[in-house]
Amino acid sequence: MFAHPLGLLALLAVPAVVALHLFRRRFEPRPVSALFLWRVDDREPVAGRKRERLVQSASLWCELAAALALALCFAGPRASCVAGKSEHLVVVLDSSASMGASMGASRGERSTAALAAELVRERIDALPRGSRVTLVRSGSRPALLAGPAAFPDEARARLEEWRPLAARHDLHPALALALELAGGARVLVVTDQFEPESFPPSVELVSVGEPADNWALVHAARTREARKDGSAGEKVFLSVASFARAPRLVPVTIRAGDRDIARQEVSLGARERAHLSFEVPLGTGPVEVRLPEDALACDNVALLVPPASRTVALHSELPEADERALGLAAPGERNIARWTALVPQSIAAGSLAGAHLVLARGVQVGPASWTLSFEPQGAARRDLVGPFLVERGHAVLAGVTLEGVVWSIDPELALPGVPLVSAGNQPILTEERTGARVLWRINLDPARSSLQRSPDWPILLANLAELRRAELPGPVRPNLHVGESLRYRPGAEVARADGDELARFVVEGPLGAAQSARREVAALEEVVVDGLEEPGLYRLSHAGRPVAEFALSYVDAAESDLSTALPGVRAAESEDSGLDSGLSGVELALVGLALAALLLDWWFLRRSTRALPGIS
Repeated sequence: MFAHPLGLLALLAVPAVVALHLFRRRFEPRPVSALFLWRVDDREPVAGRKRERLVQSASLWCELAAALALALCFAGPRASCVAGKSEHLVVVLDSSASMGASMGASRGERSTAALAAELVRERIDALPRGSRVTLVRSGSRPALLAGPAAFPDEARARLEEWRPLAARHDLHPALALALELAGGARVLVVTDQFEPESFPPSVELVSVGEPADNWALVHAARTREARKDGSAGEKVFLSVASFARAPRLVPVTIRAGDRDIARQEVSLGARERAHLSFEVPLGTGPVEVRLPEDALACDNVALLVPPASRTVALHSELPEADERALGLAAPGERNIARWTALVPQSIAAGSLAGAHLVLARGVQVGPASWTLSFEPQGAARRDLVGPFLVERGHAVLAGVTLEGVVWSIDPELALPGVPLVSAGNQPILTEERTGARVLWRINLDPARSSLQRSPDWPILLANLAELRRAELPGPVRPNLHVGESLRYRPGAEVARADGDELARFVVEGPLGAAQSARREVAALEEVVVDGLEEPGLYRLSHAGRPVAEFALSYVDAAESDLSTALPGVRAAESEDSGLDSGLSGVELALVGLALAALLLDWWFLRRSTRALPGIS
């Protein structure tokens, strides 16, 4: 049998070789001294197109043997059409964290991931000789675990390294990659959710999930707050959820190092949630929140590092009358006392030079200040009542409605910049960015307007402060959930190599884990690290010096709910993906035979040429 029957067309080379020997060939003229130097049996026709009698020679038979062997090799001979057929096994492995759930005694207390790996391993072991394997790991960004078209031994080794830890995600991007690599043939999807209607008929679906009761941390946060006595403190906020059919008393423990700093038992009914808060002494390092062991281990632990100290310095250059009109301070208070009370982790800057965000009349130039400028007003006034045109997608106006607001403006004032709020064709709040500075200009008379007395005013001031805080050096958020990006903004202290605009950082973690990784990243304005799936503590360093610590915890209610995990099997409609795994033994023998025939042909021709007198 032949794997490529069209390759038999190469047999046309055999009659082509015969034709070359039948017809006369034109040789380069060579002068000789006398004809008696030639043997009688050495006869070569002169140039022309007359067909000659076929002269059988060793060279002819060697050329025919080489042409025949190569033509058969192109056709791909196989000893058996069944035994020689290889397969390309393409598997999509669901890498969501729920695959790590422990099953009951009926499954030998093994995890769903272990069952999935065993299933794939059995499929690999059953493959014919010469087959290949491609393993696709699902995730927010699907990746190849093995392959494409890896050897079975390599796929088995990579399968041992597979650990499902991803947050809830869609399997279809991984499936699209697998179908492309399989050439549209059958693809095997191994998951713990049996949803056959979600996959095309060409996909074989095997679900190894099983419903189980589970209790999980579905929210974990650590913040720095001011106590009632004015001192600073820290709090841990938790949400514990039950994904079980029966009530249970769940103990919640918070540890710092080797000691417990808080413990509380929570009574949870079926499908209930409880919200807890704990005081944490200021200066406490990383703390670990832990629940008792259950079906899913990864959602029983949350690691929280101290919140980043990114204090935003606020300042006002407005006249005292404007500050009173804008409600920034009451009589007897400092000029922006109400503003600093409104914004967490904020202080009143002593001067313009130390401010991050400034309220002023006209443009104020500080070393790192952003400004909300109340543009000087002329004598004319115009009172506006909504609706206003608001740029809803801008972070400055998040939550701002301006409903029922009276906005008094100078109608002769034209504001430069990008309009954020407009009354008809006239911008009344604009934004202008110049390098690292941001300037907002507002056309507003505080003495006549009601904006400062509406709920939108504190929202607007808080939005401005939080936007400024996000641009300050340091970690944007030190406590992350699996699936979120690590983000850090370098400060002026970060050095760059000569001629290099990028700063080099190193991310290490999880610290203390058996499989801790080290990754180098480069950043211009912000360090962004994606693809972190292993919960634990991570350290960011620059030039060998640690600059920040991050904690990654698994908090995902959708994955913690194991009640929807179901077993099931659905076969695919398409056939296995056949694979030409390379040259067979017969093809290798034919290639060797062709090479030997060509070498013999060269040897015979060389020998006959040297035997002629006067020719070398």
